[in-house]
Amino acid sequence: MTNNLDALRHSCSHIMADAVKRLFPDVHLAIGPAIEEGFYYDFDKKEPFQPEDLSAIESLMADIIKENSEFKREEITKKEALKLFVKEPYKLELINKLESDTISIYTHGKFVDLCKGPHVKATGDIKAFKLLSIAGAYWHGIETNPMLQRIYGTCFETSAGLQE
Repeated sequence: MTNNLDALRHSCSHIMADAVKRLFPDVHLAIGPAIEEGFYYDFDKKEPFQPEDLSAIESLMADIIKENSEFKREEITKKEALKLFVKEPYKLELINKLESDTISIYTHGKFVDLCKGPHVKATGDIKAFKLLSIAGAYWHGIETNPMLQRIYGTCFETSAGLQE
């Protein structure tokens, strides 16, 4: 996987989390990495996502991409991060496990996420993406932890790449 494709996919996971948060404000965010075939993001949502939710999320993602918001990296203190993510229990757990006193966050538009990066320059750099499926995933992969809902997607530099 190229670095650019990794950044593209990771950025797309942030855009998906933004869309999910706009559609379902009570959702709690967990993590959203790029993976070999695309990306995913884990969510804590009381009701299960439905297949039709994927098309609503995709549609809103397309709107967020059109906004062409810049991905901005910022270093903040651990104390500031704990305050910023006070309503996000999974983010708080991650922040508390970090040994560093500074935490990096990325913002696009009004969406802020705890993140090391990398990202593309702006949401408008995403050209071809597709949400693929919904699955269950335990937090940290441990069956005694809460069951989260994972949405998988993929993203390519071109529509032709996506079609392949």
